[in-house]
Amino acid sequence: MTTNEADAAAASVAIVSRFAREPGRSVLARVMTPGGTWEGGAGEDVPRPAASLLKVPLAMAAETAFGAGSLSPAEAVPVRALLAAYDGRSPLQVLAPDHALSAAEVLGLCLSLSDRACATWLLGRVGLPAVELAAADAGCETTTMACAPADPAGPLVGETTARDALALLGAAADAVRYPLTDHALRNNIRDSRIPLGATDLDVEIAHKTGSLAGVANDVAVINCAGGTVWIAFLAEAQHDTLVTGYEMGICTRELLDAWGLGARGTRSLA
Repeated sequence: MTTNEADAAAASVAIVSRFAREPGRSVLARVMTPGGTWEGGAGEDVPRPAASLLKVPLAMAAETAFGAGSLSPAEAVPVRALLAAYDGRSPLQVLAPDHALSAAEVLGLCLSLSDRACATWLLGRVGLPAVELAAADAGCETTTMACAPADPAGPLVGETTARDALALLGAAADAVRYPLTDHALRNNIRDSRIPLGATDLDVEIAHKTGSLAGVANDVAVINCAGGTVWIAFLAEAQHDTLVTGYEMGICTRELLDAWGLGARGTRSLA
């Protein structure tokens, strides 16, 4: 490790520790550059509410079903059928009830919009055991989940850790095995969490957020010109999730800068 890399590693320890200074927060970061790999975190093995992160193994299970032939990606799914499976609010309500989406498009909307109606339909088609198998196959050792269609989190509720979340994203970002899932994650609706102030001109990012009352999660792989940053944030019992999300963005930006992976241009995403 060069002197610059040692300085970056020391700075990174301080950066992740600063984010995790308050109770209820976990973070795990992995920085990969031509010089090697640094990994560090705080509370990375503490189980916390997974929220919408569980939509990721759900999508992976659906893609596996596509490959096995038990579910066709071209199957037409009327919006009416999607909304019938979920009685909450959904962006799908702007579409005509008889408008049809393909099962592949339902998968994409489940992730990119974190749509609960789409997730509920997918879970009904693949079943909980297939989702649990997808998570286990990704290397998630402590992630738990259960069906809860009426829960605000969506059709699945459970817990995960920052370490498991990185393993899950690592599997989901495999464009060969899970091309639809990977594409949806790379086209996720951005917010002010990861990475704060970055645009498509700066980095290529695939990520998944999760939010509930007091809960704010974000897990991402950020591909920069000089390296790759994998990072998982899980936070619960937060008094203000907007503030927590902002600090996730600040932490990510500081890590990018510490390793010389800074942006070529920035803008506020607030």
